[in-house]
Amino acid sequence: MVQQNKVKIKQEDRISVKNIIDDTNPILREVSFDVPYPLTKEDKIIMHQMIDYVRSSVDPNLDEKDKRELRPAYGMSAIQLGYPKKMLFVHVPNEFGKETEEFALVNPKVIQYTDKKAYLAGGEGCLSVNNSHPGYVLRSYGIKLVAIDYFTDREVEIDAKGLTAIVLQHEIDHLLGILFYDRINKLQPFVLSDKKAIKL
Repeated sequence: MVQQNKVKIKQEDRISVKNIIDDTNPILREVSFDVPYPLTKEDKIIMHQMIDYVRSSVDPNLDEKDKRELRPAYGMSAIQLGYPKKMLFVHVPNEFGKETEEFALVNPKVIQYTDKKAYLAGGEGCLSVNNSHPGYVLRSYGIKLVAIDYFTDREVEIDAKGLTAIVLQHEIDHLLGILFYDRINKLQPFVLSDKKAIKL
C-alpha cells in the first residue's frame, strides 16, 4: 500500500454514517462553492473527517463495533456532510488490490474527458443513497483535472484512468448537485449508449 499522509482528528470530531446526509435532503442538490485557500480551521476539520471516515471504512483491521457505524466507501464530498464546499477525498485500490491512490482535493475542476467510456459492472453506490438504483452509469474512462492538493498545499494537475477516474467523477458530480442515479437510463438501465465502453 502506498504511504498515507497522516491526518490528526480528535475523537469528538470523528464521524459515522449517522453524520452523512442522504438524498431525501435537498441540500445534496445544491451546487458547492469554491473554497478560499488557505483553509480555515473548520475546513481542515471537514477534510480530516472525510479522510478518516473513508480510510477507516475500508480498513480490514476495523473492529466489529466500528464496522456497524461505517459503510465502505471509495470517496466522500463535503456536501455529504452538509457543507456546500468544493472539497473531496478519494481512496481507491488499484485493480490488483495491492496499492491505493489517494487524493484530498480542494476546488477540483475537470478540464478534459476522454472519448473512451467506462462503467462499473455492478453499478455505482453512494453513502448518501440508501435505496437501490440498479443500472449502468456511463462515464469517461479517463479525465484530467486541476485542483489544490490538500496534502502538499499546491495546485496540481491529475490524470486519472479507470476506477480512479470513475470515483473522482462521482465525487465531483456531488459538488454539482448530481447523484449517480441521475445518469442511469431510466427506461433501459442496463443498455449502454456506447457499445465500446469498458466494463470495470
